[in-house]
Amino acid sequence: MGIRIRITADINPTESEEKVVRAIKNLIGNQEKIAIEIVDKDAKKVAIVNGELNLLSYLKQKILIKQIQPLVRIILFRNKRETTSYILLNKQAAYADRIVVCESQYESPLGPIKIEIIGDEEEDLDLAIYWLTEDVERVYVS
Repeated sequence: MGIRIRITADINPTESEEKVVRAIKNLIGNQEKIAIEIVDKDAKKVAIVNGELNLLSYLKQKILIKQIQPLVRIILFRNKRETTSYILLNKQAAYADRIVVCESQYESPLGPIKIEIIGDEEEDLDLAIYWLTEDVERVYVS
């Protein structure tokens, strides 16, 4: 299964880079080997993390604890375009170590954290969504 993960969050002029980085780390766990890059893009700063599917293992646990797997699955399938999908999470909530799903970028006053799941094949993406949302029956069906 070829899956790549890309997490991005705009850093507004009124925000601290450290707080945005912490919000991302609260979603993915404090994985030491993961580098969070801060890049200048279109006259603003953006925090970016690239990785593989296991980058979302900690988030998967948080989704399970909060019991929002069906909601996350619905949103990921609704946002799916061929081999890519995404979910938006509230940045302020993530900083407070909580998960709040946003249906649009405007639901998060400082902008959301965007988690993109990119598959080599459409089937890879589907399996990644089922894995993340604990739809066990579909993950193990060949």
